[in-house]
Amino acid sequence: MVPDSGATTRAHHVRPLNEPRPITVAADQGTPVSLTIGRHRHRVDQIQDAWIIEEEWWRQPISRQYFAILLDDGSFRTIYHDRVADTWHAQDY
Repeated sequence: MVPDSGATTRAHHVRPLNEPRPITVAADQGTPVSLTIGRHRHRVDQIQDAWIIEEEWWRQPISRQYFAILLDDGSFRTIYHDRVADTWHAQDY
């Protein structure tokens, strides 16, 4: 068990787990080649996996293409392209 730090909880610092964050991605024919995280731009060194999710088309269309990528700094990220809204997001687990 982790001891209580005594710090007060600040609601503006709390966010739901797994909430996708918008990111800026440079893509070549739909494939990410670089992305910007904060003020840093990173080159995509390798795409380790890619998959598409399409769900609930009868309610509100969901069409996302996910990429598991390895960046030039050695970090691993899961990102997706929302093909309905044409926006990119980082998905943390």
